[in-house]
Amino acid sequence: QQSKEYFNEKAYPQAISGLTRLLALLPEEPIEVQSRWVLAQAYRQVGEWEAARDQYRTLASAGNANPYQADAQLQFKELQQLLEQFTMPPLDTQAIRLTLEQLPAGGGFDEGIKKMKADGITTLLIDLGCEGTGFQTDQYKVSNTPRHLLDLRSLLRSYVKRSHRLELLVYVGVNLRCVGNWHDSPLPEWRDGTYNTITRQVQDSRFFDLFHPEYQQFLDHFLTQLSEESVDGLVFLDDFPMGVYDGVSRSGLSRFQTAFGVSFDPVRTFQPGFDPFRASKLSSRSIQGSDAPEESSVFWRWAGWKARERLTVVEQLIDRLRKRHLTVQCGLELHPHGLTDPVRALIDYAQDAMEAIRRPFSFFFVRPEIDRHSSSDQVSAIEKLRRISTKAVLTRLLPVLDDPRRVWVSVPAERGKRISPGTGGSSSSLLGEFPAGIGVVHDLRAFS
Repeated sequence: QQSKEYFNEKAYPQAISGLTRLLALLPEEPIEVQSRWVLAQAYRQVGEWEAARDQYRTLASAGNANPYQADAQLQFKELQQLLEQFTMPPLDTQAIRLTLEQLPAGGGFDEGIKKMKADGITTLLIDLGCEGTGFQTDQYKVSNTPRHLLDLRSLLRSYVKRSHRLELLVYVGVNLRCVGNWHDSPLPEWRDGTYNTITRQVQDSRFFDLFHPEYQQFLDHFLTQLSEESVDGLVFLDDFPMGVYDGVSRSGLSRFQTAFGVSFDPVRTFQPGFDPFRASKLSSRSIQGSDAPEESSVFWRWAGWKARERLTVVEQLIDRLRKRHLTVQCGLELHPHGLTDPVRALIDYAQDAMEAIRRPFSFFFVRPEIDRHSSSDQVSAIEKLRRISTKAVLTRLLPVLDDPRRVWVSVPAERGKRISPGTGGSSSSLLGEFPAGIGVVHDLRAFS
């Protein structure tokens, strides 16, 4: 009775605690059916979707008929479908990646998405870049570019509504180290720390500290605000990765020391001539019993911790987001080296691809290395390198995932050429030898 009162008063955690104890003590009592139904409803209210589904399943499949059975069957079926929707992107995603500045205002947007739809595009990926309030130096730079979170929400609301009208999905690409720029007055202590090899001192970075608790709260708020505009998904981009000298903020160093019981001193470690790749080899040998400098061993622990802790922060953000918005899909960008050269990825980009795959991401987005740095006009050479890079990445990634739909591959759009998915274009020939269902992201940012 008290648990039911807690539920009616919307004190759901207390109701869950009391009902769980009751069912453990008196599993066969007549009150069990009603308790299980109320428990399922309470779980649903706090966003514990899997737990709610399990309670509905028990009620729906009970051998003895009960007054909640029919409703439980409907609720179970609905929740199961929603959970599957979160974990798996649609088949054969064909996305266009654009920046906010590239999206036309007014009727131009409607005409643009009609053409996209006619060309076989299923998804619009809006890349927020690294701008926002903090990066806008010229207030007259772009008239239709939002400068504040409220403006961004209003713009997204319009884009999502008009896109959904044509059954076009909308995903938002977010660089978490840049989100603080959407705050009107981000706190100075939110800035990441980076080691300056010239001054040999730690200084404030232009990017934000993923390990700072208050900045994490703002990230949570920001992602929730985006999700409330009915976006279909978020892609955690990594255009501005945490490099070898980044992440040395007060929060990061303190959390590392708490985890390992040793401190990481960037000034002591990053001496002139420091070679992180040599440090990793020395650390590997030290595990086997040889003597390696203490700094090398600690650095390797630091590099591994930084990559895993970054994933943990993102995972916690997703977990909180899912409690409010179950069906918002969350994808993570993986650097190609995370799959082809994991030591380099760990050091240069704070990425651990195999660890990321074990985390609850709906899908993974990969962009071949050649498209990140090349400025060559030798199209045939670039195309060959892109093919080699894509094949190397997919050959390693697909076997460890349960469905090709969970892979999105970036393909640069060609100037002057219309995008026609599935008609033998570059993306079709590039992915032809792999299983059907892989998503393709046509990157149009170069034409902004």
